[in-house]
Amino acid sequence: MMTEQKSPIVPRWVKKILIPALLGGVVGYAAAATALNFIDHEPVGGLGKSTTFATLVGVLYVVFGLTVGLGTLSPKVGARFLNVEDADELREQKRVLTSSGTAMVLWGLGLIGLALAAPDGPLPQGAALALGAGGLVIGTVLAIPSYRLSDELMRAVNLEAGAISYMLVLLVVGGWAMLAHLGYAAAPQPPDLLTLFYVLVLLASFIATGRRGMLTPR
Repeated sequence: MMTEQKSPIVPRWVKKILIPALLGGVVGYAAAATALNFIDHEPVGGLGKSTTFATLVGVLYVVFGLTVGLGTLSPKVGARFLNVEDADELREQKRVLTSSGTAMVLWGLGLIGLALAAPDGPLPQGAALALGAGGLVIGTVLAIPSYRLSDELMRAVNLEAGAISYMLVLLVVGGWAMLAHLGYAAAPQPPDLLTLFYVLVLLASFIATGRRGMLTPR
């Protein structure tokens, strides 16, 4: 008598962490490669290291924002690659995630616009200022409702992320400024500072969510 063999169950961490991470890596690599190809060709014709890195970080924000946005538009699909319990959780958090995802896209586009500003880039300085300031301000305005609609846990995470951001900025930016002042390092350029703010805030958010156990596969 033959016994029925059960198909192996895929561990939850593989479905919720490994596979989404691999897909995210592929999408991120493709987006970065596209951005670098755009930078190296006309009408840009190449950028400096600081502005190139700023562009890549801006693209990263746009990819993150679009990923969250697409996940909320199609909860059944989003539940497969976002770290949530199920599609119903995405439906419940639709307003919060939509506003925060849109804010990330606008912040990313603002940083990209500033990185492409003349004289290094093809974008007139006035247009770059409008895009950069507009993305920052409008994105922040859109992010405010997501904070107000957040539950107690998410509000605590946001506050903790803000405190961690301050400490990271003080440590990294302050340390760099100290070394530059003493002649041990080159002074940071304005795009370096902008990029560091973006990166450190993102890093602080991951640290805060990780400390609360919110990065555990759900």
